[in-house]
Amino acid sequence: MTDKDEKDNDSYNIPEGEFCVYGTVFAVPEHADKVEAVYKETTRLAQAEEGVVYYCLSRDTDDPSIFHFFERYKSKQAFQQHNDQDIIQKFVNSGWMKDVKAVFVKPITP
Repeated sequence: MTDKDEKDNDSYNIPEGEFCVYGTVFAVPEHADKVEAVYKETTRLAQAEEGVVYYCLSRDTDDPSIFHFFERYKSKQAFQQHNDQDIIQKFVNSGWMKDVKAVFVKPITP
């Protein structure tokens, strides 16, 4: 991870070590089906990603342009590697999202 990546991650207040991120993606309504297709593929890919503990996305039943996510990573590096994938970068730059609200937290462990 470069110093720039570390600074970018710190701007999100990502906890050290294992952490969770949850929140909501607000899609541009006419692109919501495309967003779901991307999320289906990223969910499939996440199953094989080292450092991804849990990756869950869902589409809101009341407003299909809203998506909810809950993700758990072993480290900032794992999170960065996930986000550096071409599919994620293309999605982020697609213009299909109006807004994203994300919260980064430490998981409660036994």
